[in-house]
Amino acid sequence: MQYFVLLIISTVMLNDFLVKLLNLPTMLHFLPEVLSLLIIVYVAATGTHDRFRLVQPKYWILFGAFSVIILFGILNNPPGSGPVLSGMRFYLRAIPLFFLPAVLPISDTQLRRQLRWLLGLALLQLPVAAYQRWIVLDEGRYTGDNVQGTMMDSGVLSLFLISGVCILTGLLMRNRIGKLTYAVLFLLLLLPTTINETKATVVFLPMAMAVTVLFAAKRGKRLRYAGVGVLALAAFGALFVPIYNMMEVHNPFKEERDVLNFFTSEKQLSSYLSSNVTGVGTAKDVRRGDAVVVPLQFLSTDPARLAFGLGLGSVSPSNFGKNFEGPYFQLFKQFLIMSFVFFVLEFGVLGVLMIGALFWMVFADTLVVAREDDSLVGALAAGWTGVVSVFGLGIGYTLLHQFTSMTYLYWYFAGIICARRAWLARGGAVATGRRSP
Repeated sequence: MQYFVLLIISTVMLNDFLVKLLNLPTMLHFLPEVLSLLIIVYVAATGTHDRFRLVQPKYWILFGAFSVIILFGILNNPPGSGPVLSGMRFYLRAIPLFFLPAVLPISDTQLRRQLRWLLGLALLQLPVAAYQRWIVLDEGRYTGDNVQGTMMDSGVLSLFLISGVCILTGLLMRNRIGKLTYAVLFLLLLLPTTINETKATVVFLPMAMAVTVLFAAKRGKRLRYAGVGVLALAAFGALFVPIYNMMEVHNPFKEERDVLNFFTSEKQLSSYLSSNVTGVGTAKDVRRGDAVVVPLQFLSTDPARLAFGLGLGSVSPSNFGKNFEGPYFQLFKQFLIMSFVFFVLEFGVLGVLMIGALFWMVFADTLVVAREDDSLVGALAAGWTGVVSVFGLGIGYTLLHQFTSMTYLYWYFAGIICARRAWLARGGAVATGRRSP
């Protein structure tokens, strides 16, 4: 089963990229979903045997409450069976990965192999991104949107690599890697973010590093690792700013030729966040601020809709035709630029609060494991504090929930950490007599 996990990691990282690159049959896009079905069978068979002892009750309660909210949303505003199935695909396909570590104990050796495998795939992003940038320049184009690595989206690529740096930082703080190795990998992982023009890197990277050092560094060593983090950020900034500006110097379509001026210009920030959209159904280019405000205004006219949303799948797209497309998809199409908009429209305010609670519970368990566990899982947890913050903020930046590369990896490694938290709560012994994680 451990090799099956490596297959899953490889599939979610490479599948969509290879299907597009090699012009393979479209149905292969659904390979991650097929693997999820196999995981469900394994988890159900194994988990019922030991009663899911490493899944904490609070998660069952939260998933149950969230299911009730989804049910109320569907009953209040029935979107149809097709859209519901389409929505379930997006939201539920990665969840089995969260429960897998609870029924499949993992040793440090196995986890080390998985992390090294993932590191290799992360380093692969650099040559792929460099080639994609060369194609853009060779064709006389300027946008960095096509510099996606194997992740199929430039913003998602940046968030993935920043998450990787958080894990490296956690390993450094637990003396699992040396400083020189950390410095080299730090720069190699982040180089693609300098050529794909993701301005959000300027916000996400310092935030993620700060959270990792602040919450995961052991007492008495926070100042030391904060200094290392500042030096790493300074070195990266010395590369990021001039390379980004060089890519934009001849771009006739953008005014922000200097990334630092962009963040200090009120006019440019205002235009980035809002295009003064007045209502739904617009054909204008919607910015992130409008994407939040306008849907909330639409829902606020009906208290039930505001609480429970328009129903699962109501605004979700579909690859299976109109019968599976959400009834409100075309109305909100221009606004669907980040996961938060999907969440609030389909699950309402109560659903968004539940999702926030889930992130908080994972973060809380991560803190405990990072502080109490000296194993490799504890080192992973130290870096995972930053990863959770990247995902929490990322749902307000891009469409994270639609990318299997991010959701599958997030829920699997979060599941490892949360299972370890349950194991620690039981005194470090599993009653079933099986090998401890």
